[in-house]
Amino acid sequence: MENEFFNQVKSEVTDYGKSLGEVGKLRVIGIISRVLGLFLLILSVVLCALALFTFGAVALIDVLSNYMPVWGASLIIGASYIVLMVIAIACRKPLFIHPFIKLLSKQITTEEELALKTLEAEHKVEIHQVRLQCQVENATRELEFYASLLSRAWEAIKGLLRKS
Repeated sequence: MENEFFNQVKSEVTDYGKSLGEVGKLRVIGIISRVLGLFLLILSVVLCALALFTFGAVALIDVLSNYMPVWGASLIIGASYIVLMVIAIACRKPLFIHPFIKLLSKQITTEEELALKTLEAEHKVEIHQVRLQCQVENATRELEFYASLLSRAWEAIKGLLRKS
């Protein structure tokens, strides 16, 4: 009976540890994907801004030299980079964050799925925690019962010995 109880507690603790590990893994995936997504967004915006300034400088030089077709083309290219920056900012989640989530976890592709999986894993942790607490409470209650039974038996024996 003791061996069965310890095996049951051991399996509960193992399941609890696995559930905690799953929650930690999913939280780390969420944090890393947001950080890397933000890094790539900033890198893209900075590169596009540098390209915009480069083309703006080329356009200004061409305006000063009165060579109209080259600066017109430079302004068109610069405007297209502005459009690309707006698209990168507007679509940052599907372009930057979701690919990292998919890369870091083979089954999850979006932030919504990641949030659901995290809630699922947290729920499993809570279930295992409640089961473990119940096991400990039952063991404690049983131990207290046997201790009180033994102390009453001892008191009864002592009482019988005193009377004789």
